[in-house]
Amino acid sequence: MKDGLFIGIDGGGTHSTAVAAWPDGRVAALALGDGLNFYNIGVEKVRERLESMVTELCGQAGAPLARVCVGMSALDGPADERTTDLFTGGAIGAGQLDLQSDAYIALMGFTRGAPGMIVICGTGSMLLLCDGRGAQHVSGGWGYLLGDAGSGYTLAREGILAVIDACEGMGSPTLLEPDACAFFGVDAPRRMIDRIYDPAYTPDQLAGFARHVLARAAEGDAAARAILERNMQQLARQAAQLLQKSPEAIQVGLYGGIFAHSEAARTAFADTLHSLAPQAQICALHYPPELGAIIHLMQQQGCLCDESLLRLKKTYEEIRR
Repeated sequence: MKDGLFIGIDGGGTHSTAVAAWPDGRVAALALGDGLNFYNIGVEKVRERLESMVTELCGQAGAPLARVCVGMSALDGPADERTTDLFTGGAIGAGQLDLQSDAYIALMGFTRGAPGMIVICGTGSMLLLCDGRGAQHVSGGWGYLLGDAGSGYTLAREGILAVIDACEGMGSPTLLEPDACAFFGVDAPRRMIDRIYDPAYTPDQLAGFARHVLARAAEGDAAARAILERNMQQLARQAAQLLQKSPEAIQVGLYGGIFAHSEAARTAFADTLHSLAPQAQICALHYPPELGAIIHLMQQQGCLCDESLLRLKKTYEEIRR
């Protein structure tokens, strides 16, 4: 085990980040890839992408794989043996793969195993709380068809619905209308239909429209602002409900593109959560999820300590420059 690499992968719905490190915490290599949600793109495509990233990292480092932990947006807890077996073989041997939810590895990067909650808002959304016994409690993460409050897909979909309402005289005019036409490359909103219902058009592509909803909300567009605030309030209500399962889990970390790119989203979420759960402490993440996956492996193998954590953070910052 000491001669091999620990690889941690943050497998989001749209993009993935993979890091290889030695068991003592020294980061050896970094690779970027596409999303790993097998519900959206299928098992075979995800397997190919995993193989590619692991092979690239081992090649960069000039060392074999010891263990790899992947946080997948398609999971809401540890994968069972049957699911894990779907992604082993080739570059990833039997017994080398640990599949977790992307929320779990983000939480590990935040609390390093202590009680706390992570709220993720990216292409999808999900909340995960670990209590004082180490048990995981999940909220959200139902997927784009059933509704992930605050997610990029949900914000995009509701933004497009606001455009439709405005076109049909059922809602107020919104600057999201010209944004939608430009985003889909059409000259009129009804022409979006062909693009959106194209079988090749994926949920993560549609979720890209969320950036326009965030931008217009920041500018004060009424429709965009209402969409953002409604979703953040719903997400905060979910968080407050989940916090009731563990009085000691008062730390709440925010992660994902929506929170990263929108101060309005962070503020709306925080204001609602503090009104419902005054004890909650919204904190910054100490380590990104890909390092959270490595921390999980280091903890499993008994090599996690203050020195290895410091080394992990320092060398990761160096390799990203």
